[in-house]
Amino acid sequence: MKRVFILGWFSYPRGNATANYVQYLAKALQEEGYCVTVMSALNSEFKLSDGDVIGGVIVRNIRWESKFSYIRRLMNGRLFPFVLAGKFAKLRLTSDDILIVPTSLPAISTLFQLKKKYKFKTIGYPLEWFGIEQYKTPREARKGEFQFQLNVKHDLLFPISYHIREQFPKTPALVLPIMADVTEFPLVPKEMDIYRFILPANGMMKDALPEMLHGLALLTREELSRLEFHFTGVAENQIKSILNSFEYEKIKNSVILHDWMKYENLISLYQNMHFLLLARDTTQMTLSNFPSKVPEVMTYGVIPVVSRVGDYTKYYLEDGVNSVFFEGCDANSCAKAIRRAISFSKEEYIEISSKARECVENKFDYHNWTKKIRLAIESMYIENSSYA
Repeated sequence: MKRVFILGWFSYPRGNATANYVQYLAKALQEEGYCVTVMSALNSEFKLSDGDVIGGVIVRNIRWESKFSYIRRLMNGRLFPFVLAGKFAKLRLTSDDILIVPTSLPAISTLFQLKKKYKFKTIGYPLEWFGIEQYKTPREARKGEFQFQLNVKHDLLFPISYHIREQFPKTPALVLPIMADVTEFPLVPKEMDIYRFILPANGMMKDALPEMLHGLALLTREELSRLEFHFTGVAENQIKSILNSFEYEKIKNSVILHDWMKYENLISLYQNMHFLLLARDTTQMTLSNFPSKVPEVMTYGVIPVVSRVGDYTKYYLEDGVNSVFFEGCDANSCAKAIRRAISFSKEEYIEISSKARECVENKFDYHNWTKKIRLAIESMYIENSSYA
């Protein structure tokens, strides 16, 4: 059985969007007969130890743990290449092994040196491409772009978007969006007394929170009385810093803020929502990224109300069929889109909601990708393969 090691700097499982992406990728690989190991930090919520197996996947901790912060910074920073080399030596890597590697992995240059030694294959999974404005300093921007361009050194890429794929035209690639598992949690009937919107605005760099909040404030008090807006990853003081006092007082009774919650509780929240509101400006970052929250909430029949930007609105969703699109990224556009969404009759809502779920079943569920992933991997071992 061929071994696949998926590396990352996330907390596994369920630590963040990247951890979820890797979890479904690991499931797809398992179903095609690969022995899968995820090498990352371990999510303390699951009480895992190095070498444990969860969901058929072996987990290995590559984060150095210490009660002393300076030791953690040293071992997970400057000395991490040596830590990584030591981990690889214990695995006894061979040319039959495959490593799936993120763009932002510390010591990525060391990994390519080890690749020459052990002759294993590498697959990159670039999930982001930040513009220079997303970095704090020019030095960080140069480092980030250098790491991104190293993707050309992989034998195969799993870019999350076509925008990223276009940056590496000579490297074999399978564009692999965010995946889901429709069987993981049940689809529950929704109460239709009021419409509930979910705004998981923890992607602060990408999500246009001010525009969404000002959009809510443009709604009438009568409209707001029939709506709830559930925010995750947003604090009250953030909202107050964006809105003036009149706007805040107008919308506050329709706004519900949720603290950090366990993944099962987050899913329970999603199951009871009617719409997702997501406004994003058009930038290099938003064109490259694929928000995990879109297929994740659609699994539960939640209808996305989203800016027309990125792969999800270009290749996967259909306006008026399984979602609601709006042009631009401003308060007026957000308010107009909300009004369009809440104008649906109960019958129209149920139809579009079922189509949202169907979209996940047909396009995002990982079972649709297992064979494609296997064929892409097998192409690495075929000389002069035309796989693209």
